[in-house]
Amino acid sequence: MTIPSSDVRRALERYYLEIASIILARQNPATGLIPASVAITTHGDYRDAWVRDNVYSIFAVWGLALAYRRIDDDDGRGYELEHATIKTMRGLLSAMMRQADKVELFKNTQAVHHALHAKYNTQTGGTVVGDHEWGHLQLDATSIFLLALAQMTASGLRLIYTMDEVQFVQNLVFYIERAYRTPDYGVWERGNKVNHGQPELNSSSIGMAVAALQAINGINLFGARGGPSSVIHVLPDELTRNATTLQSALPRESASKEIDAALLAVISFPAFAVHDPQLVARTRNEIVKKLGGNYGFKRFLRDGHQTVLEDTTRLHYDPSELKVFEGVESEWPLFYTYMILDGLFRDDFDQVREYRRKLDPLLVDSARIPKFNRERIAHASHPSSMTRSPSVTKQTLPPAHMRLVPELFIVPRQLVEAEKAQPGSQERVPNENVPLVWAQSLYILGNLIYDDLLSPAELDPLGRRIAASRRKSHSEVVVQVVLLSEDEELQEKLMKFGLDTQTVQNCAPVTISPPSALRDAYTALGENPKLKLTGRPKRPIGTLSTCKLYRCQGRLYAFTPHFMDKEEFYLVSDNDYLVSLFEQELSFVRNHWFSTGRPTMVVMLTREMLGGLRGAEQKSQGWRTRSAHSSKRNLLNFMMSLRSGNVGGVRTRLGRLGDMINTACIESLDFLVSAENSDYEDWATLLKGEETCLEASRLSYSEHDTEETSKERIHSAGSLPRRRIRRRGSMDLMNPKSPLASPWYTDEPLLSDSFMLHDHVDHDQRPAMGLVEEQPIRVHSPIRGLATNLFEDKQTDGAVTTDGEPARTDGESEKDSAQSGTPPEVLTLTLNDPDRVDEAIQLLERSANLYDQIDLLHYLQSCQGLDYYIKNLGTISSLLEEVYVKAMHLRQWSIVRQAAGLLKKVVNSLTINVADLLIRQRPVTVGFGTEETFITSPMNPGALKELIYQHCASDVREAPLVQEVLTYLGSFIRGNPHMFEGIMRIRTHFFIIAMREEISRLKGCNEEEAVEHLMQLSPYEMKSVLGQVLAAHDNCNAPDAAPGLSSVARWKHLGHVQVQGTESTSLRLSNIGANLPTELAISVQSAGFAAGNFAKIEVKRDGAIQAIRGALGRGLNVAVLDPLDGTVLERVSFDTHISKEESEDFAKLVEWLEPGMIVVVAAMDDATDHLTDTALSACERLGSAQVRNVKYRDSWCIIGEKGAEKGSVPESHRSADKGPTDVLTRDIDLGQRRKSILNHGGTTSNATAMTLLLPSQGRWLRRRKNDGALNRVPPDFYPKVWNVLSRTEGIVVGKQFLPSNPTVYEKTAEELNFALQVESLLDVIRDPAERQVAAECLMVISRIGERNPEIQLRKGRLDLMSIIRDAIETFWNQWVKEHASSQQPSVQASQQTDKEGTGEIPNLVQQVMSPLQPPLMSRTSGRSLSGLSVNTNVGEGRLNSSTALYANLECTPAQQAGLLSQPSSATFTNFPSLPAQSGTNNVGNDWSFERNERIARRLFFDLPQDAISSTTSSSFAGSETDSALGSMSTTSSTVHEIGGTMEFLAGSCVKLLCDVKLGGGF
Repeated sequence: MTIPSSDVRRALERYYLEIASIILARQNPATGLIPASVAITTHGDYRDAWVRDNVYSIFAVWGLALAYRRIDDDDGRGYELEHATIKTMRGLLSAMMRQADKVELFKNTQAVHHALHAKYNTQTGGTVVGDHEWGHLQLDATSIFLLALAQMTASGLRLIYTMDEVQFVQNLVFYIERAYRTPDYGVWERGNKVNHGQPELNSSSIGMAVAALQAINGINLFGARGGPSSVIHVLPDELTRNATTLQSALPRESASKEIDAALLAVISFPAFAVHDPQLVARTRNEIVKKLGGNYGFKRFLRDGHQTVLEDTTRLHYDPSELKVFEGVESEWPLFYTYMILDGLFRDDFDQVREYRRKLDPLLVDSARIPKFNRERIAHASHPSSMTRSPSVTKQTLPPAHMRLVPELFIVPRQLVEAEKAQPGSQERVPNENVPLVWAQSLYILGNLIYDDLLSPAELDPLGRRIAASRRKSHSEVVVQVVLLSEDEELQEKLMKFGLDTQTVQNCAPVTISPPSALRDAYTALGENPKLKLTGRPKRPIGTLSTCKLYRCQGRLYAFTPHFMDKEEFYLVSDNDYLVSLFEQELSFVRNHWFSTGRPTMVVMLTREMLGGLRGAEQKSQGWRTRSAHSSKRNLLNFMMSLRSGNVGGVRTRLGRLGDMINTACIESLDFLVSAENSDYEDWATLLKGEETCLEASRLSYSEHDTEETSKERIHSAGSLPRRRIRRRGSMDLMNPKSPLASPWYTDEPLLSDSFMLHDHVDHDQRPAMGLVEEQPIRVHSPIRGLATNLFEDKQTDGAVTTDGEPARTDGESEKDSAQSGTPPEVLTLTLNDPDRVDEAIQLLERSANLYDQIDLLHYLQSCQGLDYYIKNLGTISSLLEEVYVKAMHLRQWSIVRQAAGLLKKVVNSLTINVADLLIRQRPVTVGFGTEETFITSPMNPGALKELIYQHCASDVREAPLVQEVLTYLGSFIRGNPHMFEGIMRIRTHFFIIAMREEISRLKGCNEEEAVEHLMQLSPYEMKSVLGQVLAAHDNCNAPDAAPGLSSVARWKHLGHVQVQGTESTSLRLSNIGANLPTELAISVQSAGFAAGNFAKIEVKRDGAIQAIRGALGRGLNVAVLDPLDGTVLERVSFDTHISKEESEDFAKLVEWLEPGMIVVVAAMDDATDHLTDTALSACERLGSAQVRNVKYRDSWCIIGEKGAEKGSVPESHRSADKGPTDVLTRDIDLGQRRKSILNHGGTTSNATAMTLLLPSQGRWLRRRKNDGALNRVPPDFYPKVWNVLSRTEGIVVGKQFLPSNPTVYEKTAEELNFALQVESLLDVIRDPAERQVAAECLMVISRIGERNPEIQLRKGRLDLMSIIRDAIETFWNQWVKEHASSQQPSVQASQQTDKEGTGEIPNLVQQVMSPLQPPLMSRTSGRSLSGLSVNTNVGEGRLNSSTALYANLECTPAQQAGLLSQPSSATFTNFPSLPAQSGTNNVGNDWSFERNERIARRLFFDLPQDAISSTTSSSFAGSETDSALGSMSTTSSTVHEIGGTMEFLAGSCVKLLCDVKLGGGF
């Protein structure tokens, strides 16, 4: 409905008078600043000008000015209002520009004391409070100023006059662009809600920064008449990082505030910072639900500000004081005005009417306020000779009966208790600050829109309110990819593989530059010598920025992506990791590209990526050491897959750069050239970037020796005798509490051919050269022995060997060496002892082994430092860099990590990844024990590097590994945040422990070997293991999950293909702990070039198709399957058409596979042109009888098995002109295979078989171990613990006590800080599985209370460990009762048979039963001996392998009461021995819980949470085990219903905590 113009004018006039009397009357005529109020109360002096309040206050003035544009304004009201707005905004700008030095400091440091002030003197614009006297760091205040500046400029106001001001505003962009990682004091100026001056990451600040960056980007501050120099620029990567951070944090406000009403300004007017409608609605609903009241919204829960209970004489609250404010928090009608505006902008008129109705009775009549009472003001006026006419005087009076918005409403002191008893029942009164100008301004804006005098579009000229609907769909984004070769030779080589690339010279007229050139160019942006501003800090340029083409002075430039820059630590030297990073970046660009044109990614392929140091004709030393070739092939295959047009769901276009220009996004850099204050003249040279060259090599290098040493290190990690170099832990290397046992500190004397202290020569040349046997080396420290919290070693006063023996003197060593026949002369090098520096240098000059070089350099560095100069070689630092580079080429990752640790290298993106974890409310810890330190807020790179290297000094490789872990976790939480559900804190030590346990499980090795395997993993493999650990929780829940290596994409060579140098052991299941499949169906078909040119491989487990990653290519396409569970362990293609090297690699793969592995091979196009005799023989070892008949471009495929007889496996061959092969199929009964292995020994280890016989086949044990190590808890765990804690005096875990008071009084149920406190309590439980059971126990107690509210817990402390122990004992007694007697006959029979010497190997089911007999522990030299009571023909070593069933079980000291007194390390390896009572009756044996507690715990921890059924014969394995093992014939089939952990815990809880009996459905 159209309002008559006369009515519009009258309405506008009424609003003008209100604004003039409430806002403009307070505006300082000189500075234009507006005081927050004229009040001086016990809560502060409100006469100062707050930046935030000024912007909000002037919004109403600006809005009314926009409304006046609709009419012919003869009175000049619109002009007056516009310039009043300009005056305030420029007053704020002037006040901030006086602190330009702070902007310059803060944009580089993000330090609290470098922040701009958030309030100024209204009269002068100067500062009013010192830097350290108030919480000035309020990023939302600076952000809302920039947001208003952008919106007002877009509306036509001219706020900026000079280039100095433009450049200052550009620096304000740099000031706030790291809001996502900068803790501040927030909108309420207090930081943590306890008000103790601790800043924290606030979503409201980040959200306002997001809005400001989005709004100001591309705004010309001079308006339509401005040039390119007056445009403000925001790099898209910084903007995106803030936006994604906000998305992940909402609806939580901060660590101490689970929700905050200030977020209304973020999700609605004025920010509109969130584009996900569901997240907006969720946040709004959370605010209304938790903070809503009858008089407004609470700011946040337990807000004591201005309540009658607040002690105004203190700035901070006491720890337990916050509980006092619960239920009587002040309520602010300000937030009703936000809700009204939100409804108006969303056209939700029901919401508008609701909150207008709620707000109306809260408004105060201006007649009740003396300063706004017309009669009082008029009476106080005294005419003089200077007085104006009466008519004019009348107009200066405020309007009658204005509706004023109070600041807040409080509960009177006499009504506090009644309000607490019944929230919302008592009448509140407003405080004396009426009106709150900020609230009054928003109220007037809402009325202007409601009265149809102003539209939302006029208040939002940039259209932020509708930005979500204009965002591009992911399907619309096509990423253009241009592949470049570093030279023509590489280009030709890639062309042979069918990959078309360009060289830099072919890209003319486009110049190709590194990302550092763009980074350097942007340093001129915002540079201003007069203000002493240096422009943009030298921060890395992100992928979104490098995906644009740039025009400068008529030339086009393209920049390679930063993630491929070799400055990025050693991670990108691993091509597999680089491929995964490439896929990740493609997805990132697809998800966050909102610029015009298509993103264009220019990728430079180098020789280093595609070959390393090894020449093309040089043979590799084994499947594992051919990782460089495999890595090269994977990178090539990925690059070729880009041609398909779709990579991981991302649409791609691969082509030449010249063809991409027309559709690319092109941005101008001419604004830099025209900058008057720029010092750069030759922009062409700057934008080309600088080239760096490596120094000449100073050290010799032998690939063969290095690889041989690599074998020894892994092989010797868990076996004796050990490798040649004896190192002992040092303060610099090993700490008794380190998670990283360094297994290459060993005792074996040096082998004759282990060192080559000269340039590389082959071993067969050495006798001719007259070389003598090398001198052995020992490196040790006089400070500490090699002892960790994982491995049991005795510590002496001197150096200690790994087997617990005191270090011998040189004399003793020589004597013993002479007796043993080892070389008598041993060079002992002690870290930090410079006595043998000269001898070490002599060895270094002749050494050609990277392991020896890094060991010697490590010793020299500990004695002389990195800057020490070695004659003819260089500084130790430069030599370490050389070893570092060589090791990267050879993919010797343990050496790489050691060198990186010595050089103290740091990942460039480390701070970003740590910040990504922190901003998603995941605090980080590094170190262990007393060295563990918390990272709760983002840090600058220098400080973060120092902290990590200081607290991760136990092993020189630990600090680089921690950086890797944090980098991978940052990547995971950005791409798959659901993987972190239930994890409140990232404790890197425990993540490494979990990774070690995962490798130990997969490899079937001990912890020491697992650590060495871990250190040898490539970055991609390391990331895969970490992903495996994180995904274990979800995989356990999936019925068909196989949380083995195949569940992680592109997993290579960890648990399945034997690492060179290790003994070829038996087959192992890749997915122990999963529901094992019983049926495996394999099909394969091949077609040569003329027959269709394809290869198909399909694998089904229990009818479910298994994904086979990677495109099938020319040559031999190979899939390796685990014969016990059907997991696809490896999928790789060998182009045997183009390269003999590929044939040799295929042969090496087959060679290193374990016997029994299933290998599916399908030829495509042609596979015979360079198929060597070695490769043909490898095929025959798979059972092929026809491979030697295959000709050029024939079709051929096979479903082979390592070690099969020729012709015994499915195979098909057809000549090139006969079409494709038939579809070969093979069905395998996996259950029968496992049954055969379990009953007859088979080829698998006893450890694997016994794991299958645990209650859930180890599935729940693995899940609990992983979840416990990662501190993962169930949903709503912490609020439930809060409720439990509120009903008791406190919770006891061991010696740790969490009291109810003051915990529940200080913290709310969903507060992050409370969750961290509970987590710290549970951390005292050392066994991760038991820690998880403790979490389940707390959930059970909560459930009992929820379902039985009438039950009261007994008074006193809640002893959690007593409940768990009682539950385990109850379970054990039930288990023994149901299983013990049924196992006696079979055990006795086997004993009798073996005693006569005529029996066969006993069934492993019987073996796993026999440990239920009472243990008999013995200790010898610090180690326990164990055996089985069954006397069989199996050797001692075979029997001892069964101890793996109980490996890694830990007990706390409290739990060990009544058990054998042992060091913690013994609980990892000890297995209870059994009494040798062959042929005797077991009835008299001790089955007591006290003697079998460790076994009981092991079984209990593998119970599912809910009840399962089991049979006696399957050893409590349940139906899942029966399915996994097949239909095993048994002597008994009695079915038992076994309770889950929840049932046993519930029974113990009721028994120990309550005075009632447990009923059904607790």
